[in-house]
Amino acid sequence: MNTRFHRGTAALALLGAGFGASLGAAPAFADPADTLEDTIVVTATRTATPLSQVGQSVSVVTRSQIENTQAVSANEVLARLPGVQVTQSGGFGQPSSVFIRGADNAQSLVLIDGVPVNDPGDVGGGFDFGTLTIGQFDRVELVRGTSGVLYGSRAIGGVINFITQRPTDVWHARASAEYGWRDQRQFSGSAAGTLGPVGLTLGGNWLKGDGYSAFNEDRGATERDGFDSKSLNARAQVDLVDGLSLDGGAFWSKAHYDYDNTGADALNLGLKRDLTGYANLRYTGLEDRLHAKLSFGQIDTHRISDDASWGPYATHGKNRDVSGQVDFTPIEAATLLVGAEREKQDFSDNYGSNDGMSIDSGFANLTLRPVSGLTLNAGLRYDDNSRFGHRTTFAANGAYAFAGQDGPVLRASYGEGFKAPSLYQLYTNAGYRDLSPETAKSWDAGIEQPFAQGKGTFSLTWFDRKTKNLIDYDYSSWNYYNVGRARAKGVELGMQMVDWQGFDMTLAYTYLDATDETTGLELARRTKNNLTASLDRRFAVNAYGGLKLGAELRVGGARWDDSDNTLYVPGHTVVNLRGSYAVRKGVEVYARLQNAFDEHYEIVRTYGTPGRSAFAGLRVTM
Repeated sequence: MNTRFHRGTAALALLGAGFGASLGAAPAFADPADTLEDTIVVTATRTATPLSQVGQSVSVVTRSQIENTQAVSANEVLARLPGVQVTQSGGFGQPSSVFIRGADNAQSLVLIDGVPVNDPGDVGGGFDFGTLTIGQFDRVELVRGTSGVLYGSRAIGGVINFITQRPTDVWHARASAEYGWRDQRQFSGSAAGTLGPVGLTLGGNWLKGDGYSAFNEDRGATERDGFDSKSLNARAQVDLVDGLSLDGGAFWSKAHYDYDNTGADALNLGLKRDLTGYANLRYTGLEDRLHAKLSFGQIDTHRISDDASWGPYATHGKNRDVSGQVDFTPIEAATLLVGAEREKQDFSDNYGSNDGMSIDSGFANLTLRPVSGLTLNAGLRYDDNSRFGHRTTFAANGAYAFAGQDGPVLRASYGEGFKAPSLYQLYTNAGYRDLSPETAKSWDAGIEQPFAQGKGTFSLTWFDRKTKNLIDYDYSSWNYYNVGRARAKGVELGMQMVDWQGFDMTLAYTYLDATDETTGLELARRTKNNLTASLDRRFAVNAYGGLKLGAELRVGGARWDDSDNTLYVPGHTVVNLRGSYAVRKGVEVYARLQNAFDEHYEIVRTYGTPGRSAFAGLRVTM
């Protein structure tokens, strides 16, 4: 019998049995889910906008959803979303990439509280998700598709915004602690409220464990690659005068980890330290029709890869961003957003590289609401790169929400963008390389259908993105070069239902055809089929919310591990189980069993993945 098919079938039967039991479901105890009209997103338009008026494809993950899945890392949250594939070369701390609709990891912009945190010291100027924990974040917003007009360079694939807890008038706090497989321990806490006129948020997370070998233990590895991660966040905001406010904050993280990179056990040590700081001066006036914001943000990164044989390689990257924007709604049917931005990148390493690059930008976006339910957007951006000259990009999108709580929303978008080569690719110790910027054009169209009185949504989206001048590495000449054209197209299915007759359900399926159009070969590490499905049910066994049980199925298709399509990585099927019990108001115990059938598989060739593993914890909210 095919083991993978048998396990997948068993998991589907488990999910289906739970769904069939919904006829006798117990009353739900979670807060009611937001309807599509109620959900407000910021990342897609740079302003607070109802999701029903957003023309781009967007996913929103709330704090309650993060806690329900018992996620520890940002990777776990993102991997459950349509259009997203995550690869990691081993366990926590190891290099990790997020592909949005097949776009390279470095082609997507990552934000923390709206501040760009892509690392100028990274090979492609991307963000390494390998050490990012999720405990301090209240919300994640993902925008799929090219978003270069509003966000500039590095937003070819999409935008991911991690948002920390916000202060409210009444103090509230949460804390959690868990222990599990291979001595993994985690403590996380956050508190927010006001002290006089000042709103404050403070949070922290600590994670440590023995881990498992980055080189696959099924291939003979015996040495575990452990990790130790710490992070802190803080935010303060104050109203200066009527309509004028000031807010600022910081996010700091530091991780030590062991790693392997030679197809065998190795006593290599890694360090990653990030420090993000930001400040915003905001003004609201003219009866809430005028909003202005002046912002400063900075990310300072430090990396050390201490190879046991070759010694340490250290990089230091810094990105400073100053921007201003104003949006004005003279009439209800029209809003104009205009802004300007200056970005400065610096990179250095311990081999003598010390270089910088700046980008000056201006952008504008016009929003029209000509009839009820219809929202149209069109925008332009002008970028002047200190090393690659100027470029103008265009974007347009629209959404039409049919009347009624359960009416569908139609969306379509077109976007352009360009990404300059990273300072690492241009210089490092090999000297200047004559590289051209990567450019992209993307289209998508889809429908989102609410159901269950707004507690559920089902979405279907078609997408197509073409990229020119992809930058790749030639191992024969040890150099970077532009390879021509690539195309990624496919279909995304998404379903999410929260608190319907005691049930939560999710579905995320992506079919992706990502090819190098110059060679006709598939892009490395992209799978054609990727599926995540889950079902959770609440049982009313006490007055505090009772018992909640859930199951999750994750199916990853086969992929090629190299651009020449010679190194094949088979697909895999993983089943996770979870449960929680409310002991009393604000106190909950939880547990999860990951990879319940102990599937042995790889995502990146020769690198390991976790076997069957169990964790248990306690969560307190006040």
